Amino acid sequence: MIFAILGPTASGKSDLAENIAKHFNAEVINFDAYQVYIEMNKGTAKPTKEFLSEHPNYHLYDFRHVDDPYNIMLYQKDGRELLKKYAGKHIVLVGGTGLYLKALLFDFKFLEEEKMPEDYLSNLTNEELYEELLKIDEADAKIIGPHNRKRLIRALYIYKIHNKSKTELNENGKSNLLYDDVVFIGLNPDRNLLYERINKRVEIMFEDGLVDEVNELKEKFPKVNQALQAIGYKEFFNGLDLESTKELIKKNTRNYAKRQMTFFKHQFEDVNWFENIDEAYEYATTRYR
Repeated sequence: MIFAILGPTASGKSDLAENIAKHFNAEVINFDAYQVYIEMNKGTAKPTKEFLSEHPNYHLYDFRHVDDPYNIMLYQKDGRELLKKYAGKHIVLVGGTGLYLKALLFDFKFLEEEKMPEDYLSNLTNEELYEELLKIDEADAKIIGPHNRKRLIRALYIYKIHNKSKTELNENGKSNLLYDDVVFIGLNPDRNLLYERINKRVEIMFEDGLVDEVNELKEKFPKVNQALQAIGYKEFFNGLDLESTKELIKKNTRNYAKRQMTFFKHQFEDVNWFENIDEAYEYATTRYR
């Protein structure tokens, strides 16, 4: 059985995955795009290095360096190899990058495309990019939001190259689930409670040394790259004071949680949704053996 655990950041997915994995003696496979990086710990809510060293059943965590970019195509290959390796065992999939999960479990093929020019649509503001994408692909625009310039430009470039929106391309076979033993379990806490958890998590990240970690990353990797565009890291490159940076991380994380839920509910059917991990755990362990 493959248990795929969905939900916004700070909803309790990691705790639920750990509990289910213990119950079923299962393998755990990460589908978070940033928890793969060795140097990114405090801001990604990744399991600690000590925990990972004691749990060899946890996979695709902490194995890539920040200057060695990882992407969805590499993830699909690595993840499917693990699903094949552990076929016959219980497996728990957990993370926050919905597109990685979609690529792993569904008939998700990647289209070759020309390299995008570095200055493509550089004359347009974020608001103009967002309005343009709304006309072409309203669903994807709402998932991306009006502030993620890089993803807005890429979505518009995909349309230019293929004459189809990303949503249209995603529907091309990507609703076909490749595995017949997948159970989707979603966590969707009360929004006010979720936002409280997010704010508390950010406070703890700062207390645990996020600022020192970011300073080390800046020194080691002075050029801002793909990995350092993660929420919890990119905000430190805005020239804000620490308190303003902290509040911006909280705000961006709350907005990200909204986009995650939009994606999960739009892209995944037959999800069993629960408000808390106790209900979800009881469902998983009593319904399946």
